[in-house]
Amino acid sequence: MLTHIWSRFSYIIIFIALVLLSAAYLVINTANQPSYQSITVKDGDTLWTIAKQYNEEYSMTVEEFIAWVGEENELTSFSIKPGDSLVLPIENPTISTQSDYELVMNEE
Repeated sequence: MLTHIWSRFSYIIIFIALVLLSAAYLVINTANQPSYQSITVKDGDTLWTIAKQYNEEYSMTVEEFIAWVGEENELTSFSIKPGDSLVLPIENPTISTQSDYELVMNEE
């Protein structure tokens, strides 16, 4: 009985197993990747002013910040315009699944 099922549906079973393994790999792999903040450029913004605005949130020099933003956003020049969307080297805060508050019951 099992050999009959295997001989008939072996390709489908192997395909489903590969799909499940691939999905698990992608979920695990993307969970380890940092999620970076994205901003929309406003009127008057330059890469320099953006770097100065976020200087406490990254651990690189202003020049490294500007180079990273240029490379990650595939900028052909360091000129940006209002409405552009930029990814910054600042990790999004992770959402905690645990409660930050503890409920305490008074015993009386």
